[in-house]
Amino acid sequence: MSINGVFRTSVSGMNAQANRLSTVSENIANSSTNGYKRNSTEFASLVLAQGGGEYNPGSVKTQVRQSISQQGSIAATSSGSDLAIQGDGFFVVQDTAGREFYTRAGSFVQRTETIGGKETTFLVNTAGYRLTGSPVGGGAAAPIELPVGAIVAPKATDAGAFTIQFPESAAVGDTKKSSMVVYDSIGKAIEVPVDMEKTAANTWTVSYTDSGGPQTTTIVFDPNTGRPTAAPANMTYTHVNGDTVDIEFGSLTEYATDFSSKLVTNGNPPGSFTGFAFAENGTLSGVMNTGQLIPLYEMSLARFASPDQLQASAGNVYSATASSGVAALGGPGTNGYGSLVSSGLEQSNVDLASELTSMIESQRSYSANSKVFQTGAEILDVLVNLKR
Repeated sequence: MSINGVFRTSVSGMNAQANRLSTVSENIANSSTNGYKRNSTEFASLVLAQGGGEYNPGSVKTQVRQSISQQGSIAATSSGSDLAIQGDGFFVVQDTAGREFYTRAGSFVQRTETIGGKETTFLVNTAGYRLTGSPVGGGAAAPIELPVGAIVAPKATDAGAFTIQFPESAAVGDTKKSSMVVYDSIGKAIEVPVDMEKTAANTWTVSYTDSGGPQTTTIVFDPNTGRPTAAPANMTYTHVNGDTVDIEFGSLTEYATDFSSKLVTNGNPPGSFTGFAFAENGTLSGVMNTGQLIPLYEMSLARFASPDQLQASAGNVYSATASSGVAALGGPGTNGYGSLVSSGLEQSNVDLASELTSMIESQRSYSANSKVFQTGAEILDVLVNLKR
């Protein structure tokens, strides 16, 4: 055996432990970084070919592995723009140059920038990356631009849905009343009374009056199931200007319980946004001063075949690599994508107790390798001094 082999082996051992300490140091430093994923150092032996009666010591090499796919705990916050993902997926973000990255760090805040003489408000995380989404109604994904301070144009009602539970115990001739609100082209709210009357056994009529006069539809229920014997045709509400509202029937029942109804229409009056809110399906809506929600953007999550093979970059973001595979996009909570948690942040998945244990182990191992190097140096001194 060559004494020089002892030096090479012990030095490789010290270098390997230094690499391990580097990952431990980074993990501890980022133990409070939202969405940070722990790194670990794996060791592998490098064995040299043996020959004759001599042993040639090999060395050790290291490989850093990322635990990107490991879920961190989710902590509740008071900000509606703080987002977390429970399960698989990444937020799709862009830098100011338009380059796309992926992250689990969802601490987004509003930031207004002047671009081309126009003030634009983005949702950015702590590293300045902009959250992306697709405009509702169609359009390519791009950084979300919040219409802060903008006047919301009125939208005339063009669709509605009725969900009604009729009481089975009602006598023929009994009536129930409700109402729906429709908006015309300039945003004027019109409250439309809706009357429901039991006209025969298991038979009800639903009626209201529009610009064309009374509108009525009849619903017949099966007494054995409490469900309609046939799906009723949609009703139509006609505005004064001739525009129509398509009214669909949702759940219709005649059970032995109290009357209830839910008459919902779209459309909105003019107004302004007082805030913005995310839904579980990734829809970002503006909250109007009337309390109505106006859908603005639809956010998609990215998913990879091998997320642990993504390339980490500054700002707690990742880039796709040949090993990770290309990004597949989908809505939160669909087709295996994780669910979106609003007013929550994913914490670092670093376990401080484990990191401190690894630090002590690396320190002891580094010290032991240095002792081997020192002993080899002493043996070499003995060889050099033999002639004396």
